[in-house]
Amino acid sequence: MKNTYKILVSALAILSLSSCLKDINPTDVLTEDRKNEISQENPDKVFSATLTGVYTNIQQAVLSNLSHNYFGQKSFDYLTSLMGNDMVMTGRFAMSIYHYLMDYWQEDYAPTGNRWREYYDHIAAANTIIKAIDEQDPATTNAALSYLAQAKAIRGYAYLQLANLYQRCYYVGADGTKWGKGTKYDWSNEPLVPLLTELTEGDQPRSTVKEIYDVIISDLTSAIDIFAKIGATKTATQNDFDGCVASLYLARAYMNMHEWTKAIACAQTVMDNYGILTTEADILQGFSSLSLPDVVFGCPITADNSTIYMSFFSQMDMFGDGYAGIGVWRAGFKPFVDRIADTDIRLEWFLCDRSVSNVAFAGNKQVDYQSCKFIGCGRDNLVDDGSGKFVGTGWELGNYIYLRSEEAWFIKAEALAHNNDIPGAKTVLAEVMAPRQKGYELVTSDKAAVIEEINFQKRVEFWGEGIEFLDNRRLNIPLDRTDETWGAANNNHLDGGKIKLGVEELGFTYQIPKSEIENNKELTDADQNK
Repeated sequence: MKNTYKILVSALAILSLSSCLKDINPTDVLTEDRKNEISQENPDKVFSATLTGVYTNIQQAVLSNLSHNYFGQKSFDYLTSLMGNDMVMTGRFAMSIYHYLMDYWQEDYAPTGNRWREYYDHIAAANTIIKAIDEQDPATTNAALSYLAQAKAIRGYAYLQLANLYQRCYYVGADGTKWGKGTKYDWSNEPLVPLLTELTEGDQPRSTVKEIYDVIISDLTSAIDIFAKIGATKTATQNDFDGCVASLYLARAYMNMHEWTKAIACAQTVMDNYGILTTEADILQGFSSLSLPDVVFGCPITADNSTIYMSFFSQMDMFGDGYAGIGVWRAGFKPFVDRIADTDIRLEWFLCDRSVSNVAFAGNKQVDYQSCKFIGCGRDNLVDDGSGKFVGTGWELGNYIYLRSEEAWFIKAEALAHNNDIPGAKTVLAEVMAPRQKGYELVTSDKAAVIEEINFQKRVEFWGEGIEFLDNRRLNIPLDRTDETWGAANNNHLDGGKIKLGVEELGFTYQIPKSEIENNKELTDADQNK
C-alpha cells in the first residue's frame, strides 16, 4: 500500500508539472546556492510567500472540513475547550459533539489528520527558510534574520502543539499541588512524533518527548535571541511572531517541563512589554479587537480572509448569524461560574442570575449560563433589533487573538508558587486580579491552595481560549463532569457528556493518523498510541 501510494503521488505530480511547465519562468528554476544568494540580497522575494502561507494556515488551516469545525489555531482553542470541565454543550449538535464526548482521538478520524497536517505544514515551511539562511554569515541582513527568527519560532510552536496532542505531557502532575502526581509521572522518554528539521531527509521514526522538547527549546530560544539582536522583541503589530510571542510559547514549554525559574523569565519578557486589560470596557469588549492592550499575537480578519461560518466567532458569538447565534449555544459549567465572585467583572461573560448581562441580554438568552464573552463586532456595536434582542452586524470580521499578555502573569504567579515563593505568587496574582475584582485578596498561604486559586482564576480568564486543556494535561486535573461529584441538580453538562477521565488516558491523547502509519516506512502499527 505504501508503494502504491507513492507511485500514485508521483504520477499526479508529473501530470501537474507537465500542465504547468508553460507557465514557469526559467529564472524560477534555481540552484540551492543561487537561492541562498537571493535570500541574502532580497529575502522577501524568496520567503515572503512561504511565510504568508504559514500565517494564513494558522488562521484557517483545514484538511477535512467537519461541519465548519476546523479553521487553524482558533479552532484548536475552542475544540479543546470542549474537552475540559468548564465549557458546556447545550445540545447534541453534530458540530463538535465528539470532541465534547472525548471520542475523536482515533487514528482514522478527521481531527487527528487535521491537526497533524496543519502543524507539519508549518514545520515544512519553516525548514525551507531555516535551511536557506546562515545566521553566522556576516552578509546576512536583518531582513533575512527576521525571516529566520520567525521560522524558528514557528517550528518551535508547531512542535509544541503536536506535543500537546500526540502524547501525554512531559510531566503529568506536580508536587505540592492539589492534584499531585499522575500514575505515570514522567513521560519524557515516551515516543512522540517524527522529528523533521532542515537536516533530515525522508521518513523518520517517532522521536521521544524529550527529543522533541529539545528542539522546541532550542528553536524558541534561538528565535528570541535573534529577535532581540534585530530589535524585534516587540514589533509594531501583533500580526506575526516576534520575541514576545516566542517567549510566551517558550514559557508554556517550560511549565510542562517544571522549569519554573526559566518560565518566570520568559513570562517577565512579556510583562515588560505589555500591559493587561484594566477597564471594564476592554474586559467586556468581546475579544475581537487587536487594539486591546493585552494582544500579544493575533490576526486581522477582513472581507478577503474571513471564513465566515467556518470561524471562531461563528462558533462562539451568540449575537451574530453564525452557529452560536442560531442554536449552537455554548455555556459555562454551573459550579464553575457560581464560584466567580459577585464583584468580578468577568461574571458578565455568562448569563446567570448574578450578572447584569443576564438582564441586558434577556432577549438573546436561550440557556442558563450561556456565554456572551466573545463578540465579533465588539460589544459597543450591538444594537437592539426592536424586539429586545441584540444583534451584531459584522461578527464575521472579528479579529483573532491567539495570545494575551494576562497568561504571562498567571504563568509567573504559578511558577513562583512552585518555587515556594508564596508571597511573590500572591502579589503577581493580585496585580492581574485588581482590575477584574475590586478588593480581591487571597488570604491563604498554603502552597497547594494558592496554586489551585491561581489555576481557577486563570480558567476564568481564558474560558473558551484553549488554556484549560493545556493546564489540565500538565497539572493532572481530570475531566470530571459527573453527578456523583457535582450533584445532578448542580450539573448542567449534557447527560452523555457527564464523563470522568484521567488526563493520561486515551481521549486526551490523539493517535498518530492512520495515513502516517501507512505511508511512513519508519512506522508500523506497533508505533501507535494505545
